[in-house]
Amino acid sequence: MVLGGASVRSSSSGLVAGVARRRITPPRGVFLVGYGDRWRGNRGVHDDVWATALVLGDGVRRVAVVSVDLLTVNERTVDRIRSALPGVEVLVCCTHTHSGPISFADARSRRRDRRYVDLLVDRVVAAVRAAGRVATPARIEWSEGRAEVAANRRERTADGRVEIGVDPEGPCDRTVRVLGVTGAATGRRLATLVAFACHGTTLGPQNLAVSSDWIGPMRAQVERELGGTVVFVQGAGADVNPLVSWDVPDQFDSAERVGAAVADAVVTSVEQGPEQLGGVPVAVARRDVWIPTLAPVDDAEPPRSYVEPLLGLAGLPPAAAPLGEPLLRRRYPWEPTIAAVDGRWAVPLRVGAARIGDVALVAYGAETFSELGSAVIDASPARATMFASVTDGSISYLATEAAHDEGGYEVEVAPWAYRFPARLDPSGAAAATATAVELLDGLWSPPVDAVAAGRREAADVSGPT
Repeated sequence: MVLGGASVRSSSSGLVAGVARRRITPPRGVFLVGYGDRWRGNRGVHDDVWATALVLGDGVRRVAVVSVDLLTVNERTVDRIRSALPGVEVLVCCTHTHSGPISFADARSRRRDRRYVDLLVDRVVAAVRAAGRVATPARIEWSEGRAEVAANRRERTADGRVEIGVDPEGPCDRTVRVLGVTGAATGRRLATLVAFACHGTTLGPQNLAVSSDWIGPMRAQVERELGGTVVFVQGAGADVNPLVSWDVPDQFDSAERVGAAVADAVVTSVEQGPEQLGGVPVAVARRDVWIPTLAPVDDAEPPRSYVEPLLGLAGLPPAAAPLGEPLLRRRYPWEPTIAAVDGRWAVPLRVGAARIGDVALVAYGAETFSELGSAVIDASPARATMFASVTDGSISYLATEAAHDEGGYEVEVAPWAYRFPARLDPSGAAAATATAVELLDGLWSPPVDAVAAGRREAADVSGPT
């Protein structure tokens, strides 16, 4: 079988796996993305940011789960990566650090930004190809831990408004989900896929140093203690923040502490004895769910309603509107996909589902509220399920219907940064959940299982090759 341009050995179990990492640290001056009040590009590097690829195959299908230290990734950048890797189903999962670089640039962008995004694409592709070259027969195992480092952030004030703060009683999935990948012959750990829901915001807007936030310290500790390479995917943490303050002498110390707590949960779950699971079949299903905005289609192009609100957020008057687009292209270059659907302007939410034997990975191209990720996990037919938000693109926040009624930053403000003509319709959450469950049911249907059974039968007769 050919994986990422390199030959791969198959095993009697059918599963092969490889992992590789490439640096995606931007040059000085490229803007960090995650806060609206940064007026300068990065001033240097605290810790490098990375693209880490885990490639898994069953002799027929191949999937690459790529973790990138970015806040979000534009779907056009993802499509460039996919087009360079034919034959591999690529999932580009953002760790959601708020101290990572831009992920999109176009002809209107600065030359420095265009060069960086070209480098980003090249390095992600290189990581996937390198993982394919070292792929080897493998097995998988599952364990779960718990990290008490985060809380729901949608705090209700005395006058009924919802602000970013702490709601200790609000929805918050504190489960740390761990998929271990080990060599079939050696038992040596090759990779650890970790999913946890918590914003990468231990570092505040005053930080101008490139950093993976708490995710980097977590990866480093797990790799020291367990071996292998950590691949992290951000869970459904759109409304979940780390329990830290920015009003401290050293925010990087906060990142270390949160990372250590999550790492401890990973290591402890493995030491207590993981569950061995089947690793085949490998399959991926995808679908775009068109989420309507509240803007009706009144013209040939969607209105540029976002300019004035974003200028207000930046403390600039409406008269500065001509500066709006140049400022946005410099600080957060982005181009959304918007189309007229059923009389309203709509945006495509990318929904993906991957099957790795007994394990499911569901991915949304949005910052996803905790309740929504939990609903998908609870409805999954798989023995074990991970949820990855901000994967393969981003349409801003995917919020619950209740959150739309309550208001707040996620539903009232954030869509403007993505150049949408209006807020998203509350119906999007239900449509996404229904689609995810349908994709999962399809992956666990008898035809896919029959393929896996036939492959195992053939392997039992012929032995490993």
